[in-house]
Amino acid sequence: MVPLSVLDVALVAPGGTARQALHDVVRTAVAADASGYHRFWVAEHHNSPRCAGSSPAVLIAHIAATTPRIRVGSGGVMLTNHAPLTIAEQFAVLQSLHDDRIDLGVGRATGGTDSSTLLDRALRRPPQARAEFPQLVDELVGFLHGHWPGDHAFRDLELSPALTVPPGVFVLGTSENGARVAAARGLPFAYGAHLGPKSRPAALDRYRSSFSPGPLGTSPYVIASVNVQCAGSDQEAQLLAFDTTAARFRQKHAAASPATALTEPRERHLIGRMLEDMQLVHGGPDTVAAGLRRLAASLGADEIMAVPYDITAAGRARTLRLTAEAWFRDAKAPAAAPTPPALVARCP
Repeated sequence: MVPLSVLDVALVAPGGTARQALHDVVRTAVAADASGYHRFWVAEHHNSPRCAGSSPAVLIAHIAATTPRIRVGSGGVMLTNHAPLTIAEQFAVLQSLHDDRIDLGVGRATGGTDSSTLLDRALRRPPQARAEFPQLVDELVGFLHGHWPGDHAFRDLELSPALTVPPGVFVLGTSENGARVAAARGLPFAYGAHLGPKSRPAALDRYRSSFSPGPLGTSPYVIASVNVQCAGSDQEAQLLAFDTTAARFRQKHAAASPATALTEPRERHLIGRMLEDMQLVHGGPDTVAAGLRRLAASLGADEIMAVPYDITAAGRARTLRLTAEAWFRDAKAPAAAPTPPALVARCP
């Protein structure tokens, strides 16, 4: 059975508040824990009124304190925004406090809008940050796991608090750049299929073909994230998917062009395009479970990470509960999703 996990990006509902969105993330995590999911990850976003999750470490601390079993982590921390030692120390504290069930996924984007020059300045993010991402990953792995490339200048620094079981480090990406970084270091790769047409499956071929076994992994391991919406029937899910997309489209359009009105046919066309771009797996429980299994097989994913597409916490909890019921129906112990032997050291 392929493990099933969850990513929540803390979207602010149309007409809702960021405060409510953060509390909804916690409620969704509790639902995921109760339904037997393997991991629950949160993301880092900045300068985005539609996303409330700007500080993964803080949100992870609260979620881990609220849930008894599920692994909790970042999908991800934008490593180019932070000093690797700072992130290593934050996640060492989290790992020490929460029973060694913390994951650390890292990416190289800003987590902000495309026009991010001002954001770069506010974050003190240097112009060369993206190019230095591989070296930043090396520093992070060095601090957490003690595996340093060559005679690294920082290898004599001690991580505080010291760890017996360091958190697992995952590289996030949709392109071959992130795939190369993960493969060269023997790290698992979290492939962002939920980002729609921006994602490129060629990254997975690059990751597997160039994977180099090392102390943190002897074989490739792929987590694929995908948008999911599950309801009582296929027909109900189809209506929900359109209504959800319409609400998100109108929220986005109002923010970008507040004075521009669209005709109804034009709006429906654009909403349909947006729904298609989401590459959403939706339907009744059996349809969703079958769709996720097909996706796992087509991508060769070792783990699927569902991104609930619903606007409300109640809707996300329903999607997770119904999906899990169908997914785990034939499994004897859904809450004990096994970790491949090659990953035991980093993904307990």
